[in-house]
Order: sequence, then structure tokens, then C-alpha cells
Amino acid sequence: MAGYAGAATVVADAGAGEAVAVPNDDYETASGETEPQYGMAAAEQHYVETSYTLPEAKGGAAESPTLFGEIIWPTDDDGEMVKDVPVILTYSPYNDIRSPQSEAASIAADGVADYYVPRGYARASFDVVGCRNSGGCYDYGGYRERLTGKQLVEYLGGEPDAAGEYADRDGGSAGTRNVGMIGASYDGTTQLAAAVEAPEHLAAIVPQVAIDRWYDYAFGGGIRYFLNNEYPTDEGFDTPLAFDLGFGFVPGANVQDPGRFAAANERRFAPCDGVEHTERAYEYDPVYDEFWERRDYRRRAENVDCAVFLEAGWLDHNVKHWDSTRFFDALPDTVPKKLVMGQWPHTDSNFADAQDVRHAWFDQFLQGIDTGVTDIPRVDTQVSTGERLQHEELPPRGTQVERFALTRADAGQRALALVGDGAPTYTDTAPPLTEEEMFATDGSAHNHLKFESAALADRLRVTGSVPLGEWRAPQLDLLASSTADSVHFTPVLYERFPDGSVEVATRGFLNARNRNGLDTSEPVPVGEPYRAPVEFWDADYVFSDGSRVGLVVASDNRDWCLNDPDGRPTNEVVLGAPNRPGGTALRLPVADSPETLAVEGERTDDGSVFTAGATNQVSLSASAERAVRLRDTVPAGWEVVGGDVAATETLDDGRTLVTLAGTGTSVSADYFVEAPSSPGRDTFGPAEVSPPGSDEWVAVPGTQDTNTVVGIGTGFDG
Repeated sequence: MAGYAGAATVVADAGAGEAVAVPNDDYETASGETEPQYGMAAAEQHYVETSYTLPEAKGGAAESPTLFGEIIWPTDDDGEMVKDVPVILTYSPYNDIRSPQSEAASIAADGVADYYVPRGYARASFDVVGCRNSGGCYDYGGYRERLTGKQLVEYLGGEPDAAGEYADRDGGSAGTRNVGMIGASYDGTTQLAAAVEAPEHLAAIVPQVAIDRWYDYAFGGGIRYFLNNEYPTDEGFDTPLAFDLGFGFVPGANVQDPGRFAAANERRFAPCDGVEHTERAYEYDPVYDEFWERRDYRRRAENVDCAVFLEAGWLDHNVKHWDSTRFFDALPDTVPKKLVMGQWPHTDSNFADAQDVRHAWFDQFLQGIDTGVTDIPRVDTQVSTGERLQHEELPPRGTQVERFALTRADAGQRALALVGDGAPTYTDTAPPLTEEEMFATDGSAHNHLKFESAALADRLRVTGSVPLGEWRAPQLDLLASSTADSVHFTPVLYERFPDGSVEVATRGFLNARNRNGLDTSEPVPVGEPYRAPVEFWDADYVFSDGSRVGLVVASDNRDWCLNDPDGRPTNEVVLGAPNRPGGTALRLPVADSPETLAVEGERTDDGSVFTAGATNQVSLSASAERAVRLRDTVPAGWEVVGGDVAATETLDDGRTLVTLAGTGTSVSADYFVEAPSSPGRDTFGPAEVSPPGSDEWVAVPGTQDTNTVVGIGTGFDG
């Protein structure tokens, strides 16, 4: 789009949405004590025998797969391996990607090894059961991964594993060791799988963007997730099919050892449980049963007996962020625990002190050094406006669940009124509704309803989740009636800024057949009122004063989930009244908001549709109460070719950060980009500001823009 302008209150120094320009350099932190003093040995290959008996529901058979991995030990000044050191393990299905079909490069020789081995740690990387050089069946987060993870930890700790074999085959001189684990995504998930089995030698884990309940990876309230419209590559719809084929079907790489190669691949081409994984993870009316219970680590969190340091992003749309916030909440207070949540997608912590705190965590719990990491607040969270806050809990103590009634016309501070003159009814239509269509107009339509509060007199912080009966808030406590016995609800909570622009705060999903619990699927009573508690994803979102709290009630969100194939009902939302019980209401966990500083800005460019290779001039301006500098985010594929550019930085996902020249309380700059050769829809921004000398950035509201690239370039701009 060619022009955007917005004004809002800023609460910190980085993030999306409205922004905050307060210093972010006064947080409490910790750092490690160990210093580089060792060399690194060549990687050792290890084969670890495991054994277990499957649950009766899986036939009760005994299995004994062999796991493959590599260990890099530190070396002393004489080049001798030092083995009386802690081990940092990653138990991974990704090693085929990191070292495809090759034994030349060690799977353990990575950045973790480069940092920690010189500091007196051993680095271990092992293939998950059923993957690459490890035998057995790939299990999609199930029982096999929990048990083999535990036995692998005990092996590395130097104690007998279930098969009665020892890790230290050097006559016992290595003794026993503390074991830690680290890794992101699936490599974080295997840490939780092992930890809930409470292995004796597991002392500390650092799971990053990890799945804690596999049901939640596939479904939101009984609705199958699909893609998303914010980070299109940040999705999980291709699983478990891609996992079974990509991890569990690819043959091992240890071809130079025919016996081991044959053993690893004995089950590789057998079906194992791949068909069941696919059938269960793509159901339209799923039920949380024993299949999912075996893959639920959250309900086993009370068994964890090691220090847990969770990292995740509020913008993660692959592994949903509540997998980390709710696992943190489920952990017993008897174990050391820490949670870091920020305004980033499917990646580890982006905070400047992230490596220091991880180092302090491992030094404290693996080396026994008092680093002070347990003295700093247990929770670091970056709110939507950018500010990094620290608490002992999430949500912070004092958070209250507040009720926001849905009404026909009585908008207030804690009441949302129907936007439009019609009845509070809508129809689930085909093709399914998208979010772009939801917000194409300001009011309700035939296929969705909108409700908005009065302009807020004060900032409103919605954060974390709080138990609410058998469910949790944030929640839409929906009272509705429907004309069919199958219906989905996909509400979207949003902020309406004073300039009319909107930003999504969080989303909710519920298959109404699961309204009485995820373990129950019951037809919806046709033509009768019924309750449907729709949980939203946990968030840490600050609505600015002057904005309105908005809610879309719909039955489709084609960008994010699969639609209900069984019906196209008309649904009526039963409304209530402000400050009175009854009817439909939002129930939101509300905490005190941080202090703010007003910031506003504007974006213009040459248009909204470009041919490949065309040049686009982007103009940005921003003003704040103190001097700031300005930058923008350019989508992957677009090339920065000139203008008022001070510096550029390419991110891991291919996007480019463009820092623009100039500072002041009012700054403006132009830069030029060239459109990519591939067609598509790409989002620029939002623009961000930062005080000079600060590494923290604050998003400028209303400065995000989506452009479309079509066809093949002509060689001419315009």
C-alpha cells in the first residue's frame, strides 16, 4: 500500500506494534565464569544400546534400538582428552540436514562445541531413535523418544543404561558426569521428552522454541492448524508427514560399517507407526486420547528434576508460544526454572545477553559454580511494544482476570459493542474467510462479527494465561446458537489504533464439538444456546490509551487453520450487558502496564504492485520525545540499492535490516529497493526507532506495508 501513518504510545525499545522508548539497559542479568583453556579433540563415535517395553496400547513389545552419536572432548596442554567434565547434549532428528549422507563432518562440531568445549565441557550430538544412524522406529514425540532420551543421558553420565553398559570404558577414570542439553525446535522438544523421565544425571536443559504437547503442535482447540499470514515459512502443517518421510525414512549414513548400517536401517523402510501419525494429526474432529497423552510432556512436568531454562518467541507461529509459557507454569517450584519470551518468531532468544545467561546457567548447574543466575528474576518478557520486563512469574503477581462483556451498543472500558446495525449473527461461508477479508472493512459482515470497546483511557496489558475452571484465560466465553451440529470458532483479538489501523494481539481456536473438553467430541445442539470456551494463545500485548480493544468472531481463518468440512451454519452470538453477568464475554488476564513515551511515524512508497526488477522508493518519518535513529525491515528477495542508508544487516530468514542516516526527535529518510524475480506478497516494516547508543529498537505504529510482485520484469522501472 502506498501510505500509512500512525501514532501510539511506546513502551520499550523493540518489537512490533506500538512502541516504547525507555532505556533497556537496566535489566538484571548474569554471565558464566569458565574461560577458554582447553583444546578440542577429534569427534568420537558412540553406539549406545537402549532397551524398553512399549505400553500395552502399543502392543507391549520389547525393543532395543541402538543410538548413534558423536562426542568431542576437551584436551589438555599435552593433547590428552579430558573426560571428567560435564557433557552438553543435543538429541536431534536434524543431523541428516546438518551432515547429509556423510561421515566426513562431525555432527557434534558446531557452534555449541566451539563455545563450550574450550571452557571445559564435552559436546555430544546423537541421532534421535529411528533417524539417520540410530536404529528403531521414529516416534513423532512419543514413548520411544522419552525413554531413549533418558537412557542416553544416563549413558553420557557414566552410569549403566538399561542394557547394562557403561559410557566410560577407560577403566572408570572418568567417573560420573553432569549432563546438560541444549537446542531449538525439535532439538528443544527432545530435552523435555527426556526431562519428564527424570534421568539421574540430567542437571540442566535449555529448550528453545520447544513443543511441550504434540497435540498443540497439530491442533488449536480441536482445529487443525494450517499456515499463517505473518511468517509464511514459520509453520508446521507439513508435519508429521514430512517428519516421518524426512527423518524416519531416510537411510543412515554409516555405510562404511556394514553391520551397523544394516542394524540402523532394519526398521527404516518398515511402516512403523507413520500411517497412524498421519491419520491422527490430520483429523477433522480429533480427540485428545492415549495417542496424544503419550506425547504430552506438560502433564508430566511435575516429574522434572533438573534446572530448566526455556526460550521462545511471542511471534512463533510454528511451535506456538504457549508451549513454553505453560510448561514453565506447570514445572514444580522445587526446580530452578527460567523463561525468556521476546518479540521474535521461531528462534532462540534475541536479547543481547542471551549467550551470557545460557553460559551462566550451565556453569551453575553443570560445573557447580555460583554465577548468580538464580538470583536474577525468573522471567524476562518483551511486551508487544518492545520493552523488556522482568518478573518472578508469568503472568506477574497481581494479574487479574477481567471480564469484557460483548454488547449490542454499550461500548465501554470493559465492554465491547457490536460494530454495525445488524443482528449478532453471521454465516460460515465458502470459500473460507481470511484475515485480510476480516479487516477489509471496519464493521461486521455476513461472514463475521466485530466488537470494539470505547477508546481506552489507560494502557491495557494482557499477559500470560490464568486457570479458569477446566480452561484458561485469555478466553472468549462464548454463548451461541447454531443451525448445524458442527461449527468452528476462530476469534481474533485486535487493537484499533486512533488512526483506524489495526494490529492483531492474539488468536483463538475451538472446534465446538470439543467444547466440553479436548478429550470429548460431541455434536453441537442445533438451535439451542450452548457454551463454547475458546482459548486464545498466550500473549504479552499492551493496548495503548486512545486505542480500542477489538474482537472478530468468525468460523474460518483460512490463513491459519483448515475450515470445517461438515457444515456451513449460521451462528448467533448471545450478547450481554456491561457490568452484568450472562451473555458472551472476553476474559483477559490484565497486569499493570509499563510507563510509556509517545511515538508516531509515517511510511509512503511508489505503489502496492511491482513487476520483477522494478525499483521502489520508500520514504519513512518518525518523531519521538527524545532523539532517535530510524531503521526498516526489508522482506527477503528485495535488494537495497541506494538512498539514505547508513548500514544494512541480513537476517537468518533472508530479510534485511536497513539503518537509515540521521538522528533527532524528528527524523525522515528515503531509500530504494529492487523487487525480486519471484512473484508474491511481501511485507515491509514496521519501521523502528532507537535512542543513539542503544541496541534496543521500538516499532513505530502504522508503518507496516505489504507489496505484491507480479509477472516478469520488463527491464524498466514503473
